[in-house]
Amino acid sequence: MRLLGYGIDTLVVNLYWDTGAYNLPEGLESTLDNLKELGRDDPDAGVFWGVDAYLPLPNPLRGWSSCSEIEPELFQSASVHSVRHYRWLLDFAGLVFWRLSSVKETTRRASFPAMRVEFTGRYLMYARRRADEVVRWAVEAATNLVGVRPSRVQVSRADLFCDVEVPPGYFGLESLNRFTSRSRARGLYAVEPAALGEAQAPATGGGPMSITPPATSGLRVPESWAEGPGHLSAHLRGRDWSGFTFGRGPLHARVYSKTIEAKSKPGARALLEVYAQEHGPIQGEVVRVEFQLTTEALAEMVVPGDGSDVRDWDTFLWAVPAIWRYLTGEWLQYRADGGHKHMRHNELDEVWKLVQSAFQSGEVGSGGIVRHAWKAVVDPVMLAKQALGAYLSALVAVGKVVDRVRGVWVRLFRELGLDEEGEKVLAKVGYWAVRKAEKVKLARFGMMPEFGGV
Repeated sequence: MRLLGYGIDTLVVNLYWDTGAYNLPEGLESTLDNLKELGRDDPDAGVFWGVDAYLPLPNPLRGWSSCSEIEPELFQSASVHSVRHYRWLLDFAGLVFWRLSSVKETTRRASFPAMRVEFTGRYLMYARRRADEVVRWAVEAATNLVGVRPSRVQVSRADLFCDVEVPPGYFGLESLNRFTSRSRARGLYAVEPAALGEAQAPATGGGPMSITPPATSGLRVPESWAEGPGHLSAHLRGRDWSGFTFGRGPLHARVYSKTIEAKSKPGARALLEVYAQEHGPIQGEVVRVEFQLTTEALAEMVVPGDGSDVRDWDTFLWAVPAIWRYLTGEWLQYRADGGHKHMRHNELDEVWKLVQSAFQSGEVGSGGIVRHAWKAVVDPVMLAKQALGAYLSALVAVGKVVDRVRGVWVRLFRELGLDEEGEKVLAKVGYWAVRKAEKVKLARFGMMPEFGGV
């Protein structure tokens, strides 16, 4: 048995601004409304090309390899849809769903989440499960759009998971009886300061991306949680076990076979291939243990002495190891078949000890789940690419060719270099950035059929 990977899967965050600070660029609302209406009849017509000029969101599926020069490319388009509670939904290739409010009195209140961003598990997988980087991307993109940095980032939903390899047939329907929960024990869960190290100084500002931890190192959940999961279910694929579900509502867990899921889902197959490349051939069955926490559950997790809950992004990220210890050490456990009359008296099964070891290294999202190392985002180059994309959109819109300005943009990229070697590298980056952007923009306007034009 071995631990293959762990991290945050689906992640949904709400972005807030101070009262009166939320605004959108002039003309953007009418553009989004028009695209939304066009998309009702023809989804292909409701595509917002040049979205990177407004929301510069990196796409880890493009421009990412071991020889990637600077950073992932940006999403250059997003489809616009209707959605409940928000004016628009921007769909970035099914990987990120960005809900956006129109500008009015209610949405400009400090208590209203003007934007809600959902990062899918696939997006986080290809971003190396670096949830801190992904949220930083969202904050920077939102700042570029509004012109003011969000005052608060709050977690609306987070799925914590770990994947383990076990011998084939290790779990079956009969395994359900070996799961125990807090429903068999009394008391209130709390992580004492000693469990997470010495208490650290209170946070003094720092904004939504501050890495300063809360005032004390502890976590408390309400007494009602001592009842553990009140609902459970077992699932089959044909005659074979495929998974269990524990609880429902704000907090629930799933223990299921990724190996079986991979038979019908390409994303799961891709994940298993990555695990095989990172850890060697997969001989057994890959089982995922996953807990879904919504804002209601996170609001009830309190830092003792500090009084704050763990919904704010900084606090949540800091508290993930303690949350995982509670979920796998108190709320749900899997025990060995030790022969005791009461299952809760048996020792924990070895696979569950492996599950409990996730998130305890001090680095959220480690575990080697993609093959490429992360390369830091260089903001000046990203800004230059945004400007390039916007300019080429304007150029082809008036029917002019790119040839005469290609050299200009290469020189502009070259100027970003800090030394002679850096200038050479960035000149090359600029050349290929212009070529790639040129193909996309001209194809969209029907001038290059071989690249998708009409």
